[in-house]
Amino acid sequence: MSTRPPNNSFGPLDHLAMRYLRQALDTSHPTDEPYVLSPVESRVIRRTKTLTLGLASLLGVLGVLFLYIPQYNWPVLFQNTPITLFGTTYNLPIVTTLYGLLLVYIEVNLLVGLNLLGVKAIMQVCQFPRAHDAQYDRHLQALADAALEKTNRGILRFGIDPYLNMPRWGLTIFFLLNITKAALSNLALKFFLKRFLGRFALRQVTDLAGMPIYAAWNAYASWQVLHEAQIRVMAPLTIREFVNELHDEWGANEQFRPLILEALQYVAILKRQYNYAHFLLTETLVDRFNLRTNTTLTGHFVEQAANAPVEVRRSLERLIVFGVLVDGNLSWLEKRRLRQLRAKNFLTYSTDDIQRIGEDYNQGRGLWV
Repeated sequence: MSTRPPNNSFGPLDHLAMRYLRQALDTSHPTDEPYVLSPVESRVIRRTKTLTLGLASLLGVLGVLFLYIPQYNWPVLFQNTPITLFGTTYNLPIVTTLYGLLLVYIEVNLLVGLNLLGVKAIMQVCQFPRAHDAQYDRHLQALADAALEKTNRGILRFGIDPYLNMPRWGLTIFFLLNITKAALSNLALKFFLKRFLGRFALRQVTDLAGMPIYAAWNAYASWQVLHEAQIRVMAPLTIREFVNELHDEWGANEQFRPLILEALQYVAILKRQYNYAHFLLTETLVDRFNLRTNTTLTGHFVEQAANAPVEVRRSLERLIVFGVLVDGNLSWLEKRRLRQLRAKNFLTYSTDDIQRIGEDYNQGRGLWV
């Protein structure tokens, strides 16, 4: 398309209008609506996920095969090592343990490299973060700092999700913990087979039965990593559009502004600042509405919202639904809070509506709340 304005125009305003129209037609993702994946982006992401998950599953199967087949073929190499301690001799599987640790080390590093290649492919085709988040490095550092705070540290408090936001070593811990869960699941399966099959349970059967378990856990962990990459592509522009629209409507309303952080705290978004989408949403709201983060929150969001006008409550409802869906995953606590809001007649969105909106967003069709 030519960049020159038509000759039959009536002045500079028509030239500007045509220039804006050309820019709008050439822009794949307009900045005044939620981010929607283009057909090329959807196709690349779908193929990247299929290939990465398939190879990750294959690594899980090969890991089990390489662990047990050498033990069957060369049992002499994997004999227990006698160790005497305080006059008592113990036969310990030292060689087998070291060999297993070596396989885990190799598999974890292969999984990290494989998934980093998938993330790189997704980010390159979507021009992320260059065209989305100009402060991406600062945001990553803030996420890592939030996950490592003393009050928030620990697997029991957060699970393993925060490690997705850390550098390569964090991703290594993420996959190592997933392999640990796979090993525990495999032990449970072995116990089940031996308990119900008894002496009929062959060693080869119980050992190799763990192949689909390791394959499934590797695929699930890889899906989490690539899904997080897709969410990071879609979240910045989607959040920016939503917050700008919210500010245009309620930026000067003194009944709405004080309830923003109360709403985020109620659905635990403020507690998950290690989450990229939640962190970005909170930062954008605080900056756009000029909110004070040092103010102590009351924790009585439902009671305060009940006294607000209906229009304010509906906008707060949109904010809550948007907030719990923008990270691409509904946590157990978020589902519980939504059920409580629905029981108190605050939420007009049904469970099916929220699920449908979330599925559309996860499939790249935009977050339309």
